[in-house]
Amino acid sequence: MLDLDVFLMKKIQELESALDSQCSDLYELIGSVRDLFSSPYISKPIVNSDLVKELWNVLTKIFIYNNAYDNKFDAILAMSDIYLYSRRQNINLCLNELKEWRGKHNENDTTHEILECIDDILFE
Repeated sequence: MLDLDVFLMKKIQELESALDSQCSDLYELIGSVRDLFSSPYISKPIVNSDLVKELWNVLTKIFIYNNAYDNKFDAILAMSDIYLYSRRQNINLCLNELKEWRGKHNENDTTHEILECIDDILFE
């Protein structure tokens, strides 16, 4: 197993724990996983594709269910980078929950920045 796989597995567990406890500050934790995927120049797989899907799922839950706006925003920014990485690596991510959330929200109940990130993912 790659060192990054082990790192990501640990971070996924930490994110799940933080979600369960409704942690109000996930900036560093989400940022640590976002940094793995933020470069547009990644051309080879850096972690196991199942871990990418697992990370996507936990970030989706944080985005939808965490009450802190900053956590939602950090999660969707990380998801944008992970989505671009997954497209380059031919990893199919489940977008159903994000589509459902988007169908229920508009600029009256969230920010333009969040909607823009989601629309970039859903309508690319």
